[in-house]
Amino acid sequence: MAKAISQSERRRYWMSLAGLAIALPVAVLVHSWESIAAWRAGNEHDPVMVGREESESYAGGEWRLTTLSRLPGGSAEQVVVLAEFEARIEEPNLLTEGLCAVVLTDAEGRRWQPAFLTEPIVRKMHPETADKPRCGGLAFRNAGKGGTASMAETFVVPATANGLGLSVTVPSARPRYLLFR
Repeated sequence: MAKAISQSERRRYWMSLAGLAIALPVAVLVHSWESIAAWRAGNEHDPVMVGREESESYAGGEWRLTTLSRLPGGSAEQVVVLAEFEARIEEPNLLTEGLCAVVLTDAEGRRWQPAFLTEPIVRKMHPETADKPRCGGLAFRNAGKGGTASMAETFVVPATANGLGLSVTVPSARPRYLLFR
């Protein structure tokens, strides 16, 4: 025979379930708060806007965009964008920690990663640029303190992309990043 459940036992049962429904999400949030904060700190969300003709002190160097030019692409729908930039090294230890993250953005908020290999059109039209190092520790080590690291990246983007800007992030300076417009 089944035992009859009293009114107080039912109330205790439902109160326990309600307490669990509140306590479980709070426990997850409290336990993961540091992870969320670390993730947010590791992402780029604090842009330092820099004009095309200006330079900006960032992550141990004085950064400047020297060229952002469109070159003919492989088809009518695509163009190659050549970005040349430089950093005068002030604090080499801040810059040599890892690779820079370089991204091309447009007015619509679209983002493009650099091409893995230098595009042939760059080698043809700008041979002096084709062998410049990419943004990263090697470029900064070769320049040394007080020297200037000249770097270049190429991007393949739709021909309709306009309002292009170059974003440069150095790991030691996150969440700040440079945005050349």
